[in-house]
Amino acid sequence: MVCELIAAAAATAPYSLLDNTISDLGATTCTTIAYPYGDVPVCSPLHPLVNGAFIVFGLLLAIGAVLLRGWLPKGAAATTSVGLWVITGLSSVATGLVPLDQDLDLHSLVALPAFVAQSLALLVIAYVLRHRRGVSGSALVAGAVSLVGLVAFLARTGSAELGGLFERLAFWPGYLWLPVLAVVVLCERRVPCAGRRSV
Repeated sequence: MVCELIAAAAATAPYSLLDNTISDLGATTCTTIAYPYGDVPVCSPLHPLVNGAFIVFGLLLAIGAVLLRGWLPKGAAATTSVGLWVITGLSSVATGLVPLDQDLDLHSLVALPAFVAQSLALLVIAYVLRHRRGVSGSALVAGAVSLVGLVAFLARTGSAELGGLFERLAFWPGYLWLPVLAVVVLCERRVPCAGRRSV
């Protein structure tokens, strides 16, 4: 998210956080992207930062999800949540490896799983951690916002307006919630935290 904002500030083609997609910042050339709703100029000098962030984040997410399985309660729901996080991570990696200016159709195909899987992962893990009201409640809120963003983004694929806003609503809640989960897990595994059972 931070890398995205830095790259957006450095973009030399007109760029709007409300209208432009995140992937516009990963374009490796200064060109025009032929979206269904029209041509969009892109030029992102810091595209290696954005694509690298997609890849590193995705790898860390997938690995972290697998390691998280031992901390989660037993059951199919927990396993499902881990699988959804892994799919999200691998989709992010693929998104970084296939910039949209190289192959728009393939880029869209590999990016789509992250949209769907992350929203579902947040909602499923909220259910899995329902005995921990704080972390579960925050996951539920993040998942609900993410799902609204996903539906709105997909519904407006034929329009250039607010696509960036809805895409960020789909992704940013998960980006902000994951550190919360990381703190809870690390707190319990390494440092005794007062009142941790109520988190």
